[in-house]
Amino acid sequence: MEGVRHLTVLVNPTASNGNCKREWQKLVPHFEQTFADKTIEVIETESREHTIQLAASHQTDLLVSASGDGTISNLVQGLMRRPASERPALSVIPLGSGNDFAKSLGVPMNPYLAISRMPRGQRSVIDVGQVNDTYFVNTLSFGVDAVVAERTNELRKATHRRGILLFAQAAVSSIIRDLRAHRCYMIVDGDYHERNLLICAIQNGPYYGGGFKVAPHALLDDGKFNLCLAENTSTLNALYAMARLASGTHENLKIIETLRGSSISLDFDTPIAAQIDGEKLLGYAREDGFWHFDVELIPRALEVISMR
Repeated sequence: MEGVRHLTVLVNPTASNGNCKREWQKLVPHFEQTFADKTIEVIETESREHTIQLAASHQTDLLVSASGDGTISNLVQGLMRRPASERPALSVIPLGSGNDFAKSLGVPMNPYLAISRMPRGQRSVIDVGQVNDTYFVNTLSFGVDAVVAERTNELRKATHRRGILLFAQAAVSSIIRDLRAHRCYMIVDGDYHERNLLICAIQNGPYYGGGFKVAPHALLDDGKFNLCLAENTSTLNALYAMARLASGTHENLKIIETLRGSSISLDFDTPIAAQIDGEKLLGYAREDGFWHFDVELIPRALEVISMR
């Protein structure tokens, strides 16, 4: 990694059901051996605000997130507060519960292998999404899949499990219990659409939910979001579509519509669940009663270490 002399590893001890710190400690000898010629600094994050502040002000050549998608989301909020020329590059050791952003970067899910490949990783510049005043690097979704994300987090805390099977369990439960369409009024790059939607996923990367390939053709650096929309349908059809989402073979289903765009305005006439990089997102109601979201793509905003 040319130009990298100082690495700062951020470890979230609460990530992965509290297992992250223990997993990182196992990796320390391998990490130190791999980067024996670098200056290594390790910081344990104390809170969301602490993580954001570190990313916004800490001086280093490379920020290494030894955690999951939630920590990366917080880091991006801080990094985007800096001028573009002052943002350190970001790399990932996948120690979280879902690791969707790591998958989008081609990072091996084996953390030892991820560390071994990091010095040979490609420096890439990726796009960043912004919804209202919050940034995201991978996924923004509304509707039943946002409910699934919330239920996944609840199940993760209750069972201390993780991964795609946990998301699948949450998905089945949410579809059976909370299947509800929302009227959406949407403008995508100037084109107007009205839909009754169960799912509205706006993707910078291809994955959400710990590996569900909701936008199989999405790229982090192509200047466009990939949208996956699922129209209102029966519970049985919704369960079938969710099963197809796991492998990314859902796009030819009748209830699925795909769009691309870089500037999106959404209005819902009722409150709707929303998630951003796996974390709950709050919208705001306009004076006319509609729940409103403005989504913009910021091209080539963040330098990362890609292993594709």
